[in-house]
Amino acid sequence: MHGLKLLSLAGMAASLLATPLLAGETAKTASAAPPRPAFKPLRYDEDWSLLRDPALRTRPGDFLKHLTAGGGHLSFGGEAREMMEGYRNDSFSTGPDADSVYFLQRYLLHLDWHPTPALRFFTQFQSAFEDGKPGDSDRNALDLHQFFADAVMLRTDGGGTLTLRAGRQELSYGSERLIGVRDGTNNRRAFDAARLIWKSGGGGGGGERMDFFAGRPVEWDQGVFDDQTVDGDALGGIHATLPLTNFLPGLSLDLYLLGLERGQASFSQGTGHEDRWTLGTRLFGKRGSWDFNDEAMLQGGRFAGGDILAWSLATDHGFTWEHLPGKPRLSLKAAIASGDRDAGDHDLQTFNPLYPRGSYFTEASLLGPRNFMDLRPGLRLQPAEALTLDLSADFYWRHQRADGIYRPGGSVIYPGNPAASRFVGTDLSLSAEWTLSPRLTLACAATHFITGPFIRDQGGADVDYGSVWVTWRF
Repeated sequence: MHGLKLLSLAGMAASLLATPLLAGETAKTASAAPPRPAFKPLRYDEDWSLLRDPALRTRPGDFLKHLTAGGGHLSFGGEAREMMEGYRNDSFSTGPDADSVYFLQRYLLHLDWHPTPALRFFTQFQSAFEDGKPGDSDRNALDLHQFFADAVMLRTDGGGTLTLRAGRQELSYGSERLIGVRDGTNNRRAFDAARLIWKSGGGGGGGERMDFFAGRPVEWDQGVFDDQTVDGDALGGIHATLPLTNFLPGLSLDLYLLGLERGQASFSQGTGHEDRWTLGTRLFGKRGSWDFNDEAMLQGGRFAGGDILAWSLATDHGFTWEHLPGKPRLSLKAAIASGDRDAGDHDLQTFNPLYPRGSYFTEASLLGPRNFMDLRPGLRLQPAEALTLDLSADFYWRHQRADGIYRPGGSVIYPGNPAASRFVGTDLSLSAEWTLSPRLTLACAATHFITGPFIRDQGGADVDYGSVWVTWRF
């Protein structure tokens, strides 16, 4: 039965590929034209002003991307994602709800209005549905996902801008190890926040940037227009990006200081009020055939009457043979996040990833980045311009035996056990993404997690995961 459901989604995707409209759109992509704006992970970062010229509107629906409105302009956009996903022994459990195959739908629709060059309003609605998933945890009938205003406070002769942004909005910084939109889940994450954003005049998005921000996370509820701010939780800080053009061309540096407050935070040690700061830096970019993404984080603060001292290091290095068939990229990721040394004392050493990206390690989203050490070799191939394949193996250990392992959302799967093994397990993952047109992508992922002694001794079982999804944007 589970296999039939997966095959039904594959058949639906195949029927979409056969539609004449999409075939015509792909043909138009090949026609000569100025570089078009691209769809971006944060839709409010898109700039469709190029399409103010009617002669450049070469695809169906292009007229919606730049409409004249009084003395300004507005743009419409959206996304539909249809996904079939399944688990065997989800969360390492053999319980009655641990085996399931279900269908997820997510729809996003936004309006971007610029009444003047110095003023902007962005609105985005989100609707998410699920069929067959235990617990109905991914349902959100309809809500206002984003609604914010931008006011340009300053423009410099060199093209720099200082912008005040206030309202409900998505936040994403760096590689989203700490703050991300959680795109892998059926509901993306938003904050009710205010930001002061400085951008220098560097062309192509390569200039300096600095954000000052403060806000509260938004929880999603299952009804209509009922999402609300999470009381007792707050996030704020400073995040800066500096290109190292004069020192290490091709590389950039992130520097940040973040503050987090949670009314009720849970760790293997227990539950209590948390005040935590994070000081971090990231070096990233590409030099020649090498690419880099290295990050270091230090945390301090207070938790349930005790002191916090935690840290994390993460590296991701890759080498690409551009001249070889398939453009193979070999990579090695290595990361470590501190765990609590003693559950019996008041102090806490467990690293907190704050609000990280969804599907942190793999699409299976089995583990969260707390109290872990992992090593992940990988291979990426591009057998065709529009097709990308990723194959990887990930090996996981607990950093501290006294601490447990966690779900991506932060809840404890198994508490710490000083007498148990550090080795958590190994996953083997394969994923593929096929860009059928600039608007349509088809993707799939599969993971087999082989439990190590720590999970097996707790009664946990190996996990199998599979998913296939199609995404259409305009």
